[in-house]
Amino acid sequence: MSDPELWQQIPDGWPVADPALIANATNRSLDALSNDTDRTAISRLARYYDRTRNFVGATFVELFPNTPNDITAVDLHAVTLMSVEIGPGATRRLLGGNTHRPAILEALAGVEHKDLLVAGPADLLAMEKLYAAVKAALSDPSTKDPNAWVTASKLCARKRPDLFPVRDNLVCNYLGLIPTAKGAKGNYQIDYQVYRALIGDRQIIEAIDALREQLRAEHDVRADSGRLRVLDAALWTWAAGKGRKRER
Repeated sequence: MSDPELWQQIPDGWPVADPALIANATNRSLDALSNDTDRTAISRLARYYDRTRNFVGATFVELFPNTPNDITAVDLHAVTLMSVEIGPGATRRLLGGNTHRPAILEALAGVEHKDLLVAGPADLLAMEKLYAAVKAALSDPSTKDPNAWVTASKLCARKRPDLFPVRDNLVCNYLGLIPTAKGAKGNYQIDYQVYRALIGDRQIIEAIDALREQLRAEHDVRADSGRLRVLDAALWTWAAGKGRKRER
């Protein structure tokens, strides 16, 4: 067997995502992208991206300015539209002249604008560095949430929407990415691999592209340009309607 392509590889020392986990997440993603249900993907996405409704879909990435290599108050506002809080202390650590901000901006500059589908080991390590720096600024021990992994994931996704999935409890639980054992937690290193596999699956690609065209032709609604963002929207709108806690 030949070595996997660069974009299929992972950094040394990272755990390898279980193929069964990827297969389960793929099947659940296809369910969320399906129109063969009483809650069709097209109807859910049409509402989510409708600019006359009160959903974040049309604003999360598009809210300007979105300066590529900076974190600004606009970015923090866009993230809070996804129903998370960024308190005064975290705001100062993210925006002020302190030890956190230089590390975040250095890490952000090292993350290329590219699609998760073609992310190789170096890209994954750059993502890890940015995620860790943002999470450290958000997760001060004195804060309400000293493990702000959801908010950190959303801020990273705001800055590099084609690369970072929006990881939250709702969608990660739906995809089976959070172990069921008591006290168990998800792992972003596994999650990145699973999402990379999802966004490279031919059926998922075709479903996303068809939905995006259907939104434009039948509803005059423009979705996000990146497939990862559309997948995330489909997953969240599907899981949110199954009785779980809403987060955005």
